[in-house]
Amino acid sequence: MPSRADLEPRLASAKSVADIRAIAEEAAKDDPEFAKEAYQKAARHCADSTQTVAYARGWKEVFGDGTQAQKLLDDAAAESQFTKDLVAIAIGYKEVAADDAKAAELMQQAEEYCMTGEEQVYLAEGKVRVLGDAAGAKEAYEQALKETGNLDPLLELGRAAMGVLKDGSFAKKIYDKAESKVSRAPEYVKLAAAAVNDLMDKDYAAGIFNKAAEKLSSVADLLSLASEAGKTLGDPTRAKALYQRALDSAADFPAVAKLLDAAKAAGDNTFLQAALNKGGELASNTPDFIDLAKGLLGLGDRQGADTLITRAENAVNSLDDLQKLAEGVKAHFSEQADRVARILAKLEKRIANQARYVEFQKQEEQADTVKKLLALADRVMVELEDPFYAAKLLDKAEALMRQGGYQFSRFEVLIRAIDKHLDDSPWITRLLDEGIAQGRDFITFKEVVHCAANLQRNRALGQEKARAYLQAREAQLKADSGSGVYDFTKLAQLVLANLRDTAWGGALLDAARQRAQDHYALAHIGYIKAQSGDAAGAAELYRQAATACKNADTCLQLAIRLKQYGLDAASLKEYYAACGKGLSNPADKLCWVEGMVDELKNPAWASETYAALASQMTGADQARFEQSRMNRVGNEFYPYRKHAA
Repeated sequence: MPSRADLEPRLASAKSVADIRAIAEEAAKDDPEFAKEAYQKAARHCADSTQTVAYARGWKEVFGDGTQAQKLLDDAAAESQFTKDLVAIAIGYKEVAADDAKAAELMQQAEEYCMTGEEQVYLAEGKVRVLGDAAGAKEAYEQALKETGNLDPLLELGRAAMGVLKDGSFAKKIYDKAESKVSRAPEYVKLAAAAVNDLMDKDYAAGIFNKAAEKLSSVADLLSLASEAGKTLGDPTRAKALYQRALDSAADFPAVAKLLDAAKAAGDNTFLQAALNKGGELASNTPDFIDLAKGLLGLGDRQGADTLITRAENAVNSLDDLQKLAEGVKAHFSEQADRVARILAKLEKRIANQARYVEFQKQEEQADTVKKLLALADRVMVELEDPFYAAKLLDKAEALMRQGGYQFSRFEVLIRAIDKHLDDSPWITRLLDEGIAQGRDFITFKEVVHCAANLQRNRALGQEKARAYLQAREAQLKADSGSGVYDFTKLAQLVLANLRDTAWGGALLDAARQRAQDHYALAHIGYIKAQSGDAAGAAELYRQAATACKNADTCLQLAIRLKQYGLDAASLKEYYAACGKGLSNPADKLCWVEGMVDELKNPAWASETYAALASQMTGADQARFEQSRMNRVGNEFYPYRKHAA
């Protein structure tokens, strides 16, 4: 056993009643007098009622001196006026002096003096330990909850309630309120840690981390949550979703750098590869692409590294970039002889034309419009034949276009520039597909199809895209019962004009014919047939249009339309004559024959027809007939007028 000499230095440095009690307990077996002498020194540490009760407990439990313990409690009770002190002393009377009546009396005073939420916490503990009143204690905690609004006090309240009531559901109610008060990652981490340490509920803590991830968006916050979730929950798999959320939230390359650091620190190669791939999406300069490619090579992903080194090549912006790229490719992609040779050739060309590149870069800095950037791209290709630099300029042009409202006609200029200078079918495809998606009318659809079908360098791609768009449009029309004749004729015109596909165009015109109900529609279909080179088909439709005319007005309308189509006089006479065959009303016939002069300018034919119709006119119709014949073909019918003229 330690001697007095051993214990005295410890006694001199003791900081609390508990420290001195431990020394007294060691000394009590061999030196009771020293033990009591030492324990008396604990009185100087009784700064509050809780320490006083602990001091009294020691006299009773270590030395069996109930009288001294009672005296200490009585003295403390006489001086106490606050709930905290009264509850502590009541617990002392209950547990040290075994005086339930005095303890209950003090608890009554404590409740009367209780004024704040903090005091309700002490009161609740006393109600359980002194009175065994769990329901009363819960009411006190409820009152404390109403009066507590900050995170740390709420966590203390939850910890106290859980320790006293052992009621996890009630403690969660307190933690739910605490959750409503937090907004920063460190606060969520503190709340989740308390849920594990005090509630022993990792699932509840995991829920807190998940809610935090839904509310927070910065990569730094999400990585902090992920790291702490792994530590707090003791299960790295629960942190994976948070790491993925951080990965999804990364919006720039500095954020990716944080992801890479976190993945390396965690030793998680799967997450590291995902972060490297994310970096490939967000990187914009050659050095970053090279570093990312090296990272993927370290993980054995040569295909991914190859993609990134290609992007590094496309992103070259200076001689320094190109030199770094050449070094990286020679060191890590030496097996790709074509790539190495190409980059070294570009480096040689760049060095030889560095002054011109510098001049172009100055002009690039000053190019603040799409027009200037497109013109500069043209000059770069003419003078330097550098498609990579041209691609960079065209990319900047697209970024400027994106700042305004979308109009395909603006982007068509960009598409044609890409087609002219670059071998980049994905870029062209993206812009064409966007045009179709953004188009709200047939005019835009027509512009996109025409642009696609008339690409030069990428002609095969353009024809393929135009055909796909037209096929999709055809399917939509056929699926829509409301599609009309002109929907099909407009589509047929696009097919014929842009793809020169007469078979498909003819099939669309046949579909239009099935929907045609009047002479206008039939004549229009015939006109498109004629334009496509199907003269026989056009003639048949013109005849059908003539047959569809039911009165003189429609005959005249058809005649005017066919004149606009540029038909010759003989054809006009043929179809106009066919119109007349279906007329039976004398007034209609008269109007029809008048059209021979007024619209077809054929008085000789009109004169013959007047003569043929004369016997069919009677009464008022005959008078009007004679007046009409006089006005239109009088010189033919009355020879003396002809001679006089």
